[in-house]
Amino acid sequence: MDHELTTAALDAIAFLTGAMLSAMLGHMQWRVDRATRGVSGYLLLWALGFIWTFGNFLRRALQLADVTADSAAVKFAESFAWSCTLLGPIVISRLLQGAIGTSSRASRAFFAFTVAVSLANLALMTRANLAYAYRLEDSPYPTTSFVIAVAVWLMAIAIYLRQRRSAPLPRTMPRWFAPAALSFAAIHTSTILLSMRFPELPDTLLTAANLIGRHWTIPWSILIAVSLAQAHYADVIAKRSLWLLASVTLATLFSRYALDASPGLPLLATALVTSALMLLTPALVRAIETLVDKAILSRPDYAEAGRARDEAFRRATTADQLIATAIDSVRSTLRVEARYSNLLEITTPHEARRLMQAELAFLESTRMQLAHRLDALRFEDEQRALQLREERLKRLLTEAELKALRTQVDPHFLFNTLNTIADLISSNPGQAERMTVRLAECFRYALAKHSRNLSTLDEELDFAGHYLGIEQVRFGDRLRVQLSRGDALGSEPVPSLLLQPLLENAVRHGLAPVREGGSLRVSAQREGERLRLSVEDNGVGMPHGAERSGVGGGGVGLRNVQERLRTLYGHAAEFLIGTRAGGGTAVTIVIPLHAD
Repeated sequence: MDHELTTAALDAIAFLTGAMLSAMLGHMQWRVDRATRGVSGYLLLWALGFIWTFGNFLRRALQLADVTADSAAVKFAESFAWSCTLLGPIVISRLLQGAIGTSSRASRAFFAFTVAVSLANLALMTRANLAYAYRLEDSPYPTTSFVIAVAVWLMAIAIYLRQRRSAPLPRTMPRWFAPAALSFAAIHTSTILLSMRFPELPDTLLTAANLIGRHWTIPWSILIAVSLAQAHYADVIAKRSLWLLASVTLATLFSRYALDASPGLPLLATALVTSALMLLTPALVRAIETLVDKAILSRPDYAEAGRARDEAFRRATTADQLIATAIDSVRSTLRVEARYSNLLEITTPHEARRLMQAELAFLESTRMQLAHRLDALRFEDEQRALQLREERLKRLLTEAELKALRTQVDPHFLFNTLNTIADLISSNPGQAERMTVRLAECFRYALAKHSRNLSTLDEELDFAGHYLGIEQVRFGDRLRVQLSRGDALGSEPVPSLLLQPLLENAVRHGLAPVREGGSLRVSAQREGERLRLSVEDNGVGMPHGAERSGVGGGGVGLRNVQERLRTLYGHAAEFLIGTRAGGGTAVTIVIPLHAD
């Protein structure tokens, strides 16, 4: 009697272990299926395993609690356990569809067939329950459902092999899976047939056959989970499965022999409580994780590899060095091929199956570190460039303003202007007054724009008018001026004191050497979101081959203008200087109206 109670208690412990494994695997598979928005055959398989194992655990627990076999609770537990046979054919069909696809006619027809078989099983189960007062194990239904399941499995294997001969199928399992699965199937089928056909076998052999036949979920769960192509959590399964099995086994042995627990329900309760305590033991968890990582998977120390990678990242100073560091770290640590194309990508053979939880975590950590470091480096470069650009702009603006002020107070300019005013005071007081006002306006504008980068087009043209007005008084009829803003609004932003160096060059170097003088035209033209400014004269023109475009070249004033344009607008601005049609010189500036 003690032997029977001990066997029943161990049977209950094994069934509960299988139920926990099935629930754990089902939860993980549910997370995978939720991401792919589908229901895979593996999720149904874990559900089938949980129904079978948990129902049988309830039966064994009620048996150990001395609940009679005719009670409603026992009958419910028995019916619940055997209800897994209703799901079995559909599970086989979904697994086949996962292997050959759902679009083939054979897979669709087989799925419809398995639905019909499941409905037939439901009818047979209902009939057996009614005929045998809900004592299914006393009826022919277990044998019938087993034969039906074997027949459906054989049909699925035949369809798979036929489909594989007619068209190449993607490899979804490692090479060792098929031999291992066939061996498991042969052992389990043989033990079930043995226990059904030869009930007069010795008790020890019959008990072993029953245990192997009933507890198929444990080895099958581990076998399938670690071999799934999409199961990147295979290392988690290995660790948790070994953790669970080790805890239950140690707790059972400890309760049976060390604590000398009584057979039956006391042994079951003691073993479950002890196993729960062992599941919370950090030392056991660390030992199992070390066993899986070192002995089974031969993993490197990812914590140390991460520290070495982070230190190498800190030493890198350029984007190329950061990318090279990430690639080298992934290659040396994970032993896979890696490359960078806007994202760190890897290539690994299917057979390697190395990218499990820890590998994926290291890869994702490397990707995040690389992205953060590249962003930080770009930000630092942008900040440095912005700071240099601002400093350069301030320096160039100051130089331009000082140059303009120096031009305005240039001894020759000031001396000639004051002499002209002195001569006009007696001969033409009104003209002298107007010239004095223009000189004052030039100084006022230069001083007012001392701390501003931009002025409006109208303000810049007004300054040009005052400046050229003074020169007209000096040159008289020899200087003819035309100012035009075309279709521009006048409120367009332009760099302050941008035209003054161009006007000075045109008057001093273009028109002054010509005895009869010439004309100077300043114009503006709106071109969509850009503004074109032109300064043209019909003077002596430029020496042959001296035409310039873009930036660089020219005198100090022209270089100053070009540097300011480059600093304010980058490559969005244009500066062109060349020979005017009909003779003379033409300078053209094109600036965007909305600069960064």
